[in-house]
Amino acid sequence: MKLKPSKLNLKDRIKRLEKLIDASLALSSTLNIDDLLNLILQKAEDVMEAEASSVFKIDPEKNVLYFLTARGVKGKEAKNIQIPMGKGIVGWVAEHGKPLLVADVTKDKRWFSVVDKKTKFITRSILAVPLFVKGRIIGVAEVLNKRGNRQFNKDDLEMFMSLGNQIAIAVENASLYKELDELFLSSIRAIVEAVDAKDPYTRGHSARVVEFSLLIGKQARLNKKRMKDLEVSAILHDVGKIGIPDRILGKPGKLTFDEFAYMKNHPKFGAEIIEPIAELKRLSPNILHHHERFDGNGYPDGLKGDSIPLYARIIAIADTLDAMTSDRPYRQRMENNAAILEIERCAGSQFDPQLVKIFMNAYGKTT
Repeated sequence: MKLKPSKLNLKDRIKRLEKLIDASLALSSTLNIDDLLNLILQKAEDVMEAEASSVFKIDPEKNVLYFLTARGVKGKEAKNIQIPMGKGIVGWVAEHGKPLLVADVTKDKRWFSVVDKKTKFITRSILAVPLFVKGRIIGVAEVLNKRGNRQFNKDDLEMFMSLGNQIAIAVENASLYKELDELFLSSIRAIVEAVDAKDPYTRGHSARVVEFSLLIGKQARLNKKRMKDLEVSAILHDVGKIGIPDRILGKPGKLTFDEFAYMKNHPKFGAEIIEPIAELKRLSPNILHHHERFDGNGYPDGLKGDSIPLYARIIAIADTLDAMTSDRPYRQRMENNAAILEIERCAGSQFDPQLVKIFMNAYGKTT
C-alpha cells in the first residue's frame, strides 16, 4: 500500500516530538504494570490522535496473542479475546515482525472481524507495530481510527514505531519487576510462615491477618500502592517473634508476667529486623506500633489516636480478630460473630472507631 505523503510543517513536527518525549518520560514513571499499560495507551492515543488502542502480548505456549490492556469505549469487552498467531492484522504483525498500516480494514483480507463483532466497536483503520526486546518479539501495539475520520500516514507510522520501542522496553521492565515483586512477597511469606510454625497455635496466623487487613483496606478505598504497603506490613507484623525463645512462644499455657513482658518486645524486634532493608524501612512503624491502643494504653510507646500509623491501626483489628477466632492452649476460640461484636465493643478504646465502622461494613459484605 502506498502511504500518503506527510503534510506536517516544522511547527507540527516539533509539537509531535514534544508529545513523544512526554510519552517516553511518562512510560518510565511507574513499574506497576496495570497503571503503566493504561498510561502507555493514553499517551499513544494522544500522540497518534487515535480513538482507541491496545497492547497485545504473545503466549508462545498457546500460540496466541492476548490483550494486556485495551482502551476505548469497548476496551473491557476486548480483554478476554485471544487472537491466533498469524490471524488478523495484529497476528500478521506478530508473525512477520513488521509494522502494518491499514487505511481501510474492510479492504484487507487479513482483517479479523471477530473482535469487532464481540465488542461492537467499529474499526475503520489500524496502525500496528511489533514490540521487540533484545531481538525477540514479545507482542504488538496498535492504535485504531484516527480522529476526525482522517487516515494514518507515513509520519504516524514512524512516530508509532518510535513509541513502540519505548512501549516494548516499558512492558518488559514492568513484567520483570512484577516477577521480582512476586518473588519478594513469596520470600517474606516463607520467612514469616516459618516463624508462625514455631507455635502450632499460630500456624497461618500472618496469612489470615493479611486477608483481614486487605479487606479493611479495600473497604477504605486505599489505592494500589497503599494496599501493597499494607499487605507487606501485615505479612511482617509478627516477624519479630523470631527473636522470642521457643519456651515462651510455644508455651502450652498462659504466660507469666515476665514472659509476657518479654513477648511484648516482638514489635521492637520486628522493626529492628526490617530497619536496615532500604525498601522496607519506611514500613517499620507499622510493625513497631501494631499493638498500640487507640486510647493510649498499648505498647511499646503508648501512642494514642491518629498518632498511631494507619496501617498499624488496621493490622491491630485484623490481628485481634484472628487471635480471638483461633484456639489457644488456655482457651477455646470465639465464634466469628462474637469476635466481631467484641471488636465493635472496643471501638474508641482499643481500636480506631472509624476503622471499626469500615471493618464492620467490609466484613458484613463477605458473610
